[in-house]
Amino acid sequence: MTKVAAIVTFKAKPGKGDEVARLVGAALPQAKNEQPMPLWLVLQSEVDPDIVHIVDVFVDGAGRDNHLQDQTAAQIIATVPPHLASPLDIAPMRLIAAKGV
Repeated sequence: MTKVAAIVTFKAKPGKGDEVARLVGAALPQAKNEQPMPLWLVLQSEVDPDIVHIVDVFVDGAGRDNHLQDQTAAQIIATVPPHLASPLDIAPMRLIAAKGV
């Protein structure tokens, strides 16, 4: 079982959550090609739509470490920051239990 993950949190400027979600979601074609990342989710908060998360699950730590250099991350970094109220937050995680991964 994969044991590493990351959660990336984007805090959009007020009213820009839908745009941030759209821009992050537009990286899906690149994410589909990343072999060391079997699961990639983009989630938008229903409580605060200006909060968007990415949940990444990786096959190993090297895949997670290299992810910041890949095309998926590059596209997001190139398009999303102007719409953010604060810098994105990347939290490395240890996967404890999963279904479907």
